[in-house]
Amino acid sequence: MRAKVLSLAVLFMLSVGTVFAGEKTEKVKVKGGDCEECKTHIETTTKAVEGVVSADWDVETKELTVAFDDEKTTLENIEKAIAKAGNDTPNFKATDEAYGQLPECCRYDREK
Repeated sequence: MRAKVLSLAVLFMLSVGTVFAGEKTEKVKVKGGDCEECKTHIETTTKAVEGVVSADWDVETKELTVAFDDEKTTLENIEKAIAKAGNDTPNFKATDEAYGQLPECCRYDREK
């Protein structure tokens, strides 16, 4: 009987942890151009990362607001995906090849 009660208590604690794990919202600067094509490219790239719930990139401020399940991904993984698609972030720089694949209107001044 005692083992059953203990098992139920452990099961309850695990389920409570699962309920509270979840969505986290972060903001990160993402370099890009000044057009809607850039916005679409950055948001689509971000949303393709498993665990991302939503993404909104502000063309004027160059700031990405991203909501994600922190059990499935991290901000680091999101930034890596963005850089792989051609846009620089504070922690990851796109390769010259990836940057070169961006449409002309989406190219931005890069720091050397």
